[in-house]
Amino acid sequence: MIEKEVKNWLVKAFNDYRTAEKLIGFPDEEVITDTLCFHCQQFVEKALKAFLVHWKVDFERVHSLEYLVKLCTDKDPSFDWLYEVAKKLSDYAVEIRYPDEFYIPTVDEARECFDIVRKVKDFIFKKFGIKEEDLK
Repeated sequence: MIEKEVKNWLVKAFNDYRTAEKLIGFPDEEVITDTLCFHCQQFVEKALKAFLVHWKVDFERVHSLEYLVKLCTDKDPSFDWLYEVAKKLSDYAVEIRYPDEFYIPTVDEARECFDIVRKVKDFIFKKFGIKEEDLK
């Protein structure tokens, strides 16, 4: 049984995943790539925070995936592969949301982000022993 706070983090993360999943299903010319990539980054961030909350690991309220991956890896070395994920997704956290750092990812970049996040979702869900249905 997952405690309530952890489940809340996972539900919020899964909502980001589901948003990205809907967007990636649009025809290429309709994909809102910056929004999709942002939700991919948000899924990973919240999923990592859920893991840390589950293990009662204190963390700063930051958007840095690298920082969160390090804390998760300190607790469970199998998170090590997520350092590469962090490098690829970190720029989509805050920077992409504001027009002064204007960048629109390509559809190919958005697809790559979503493919990465699908793997992260499977990994995290396996860690918690949950399925998508458990979070709807």
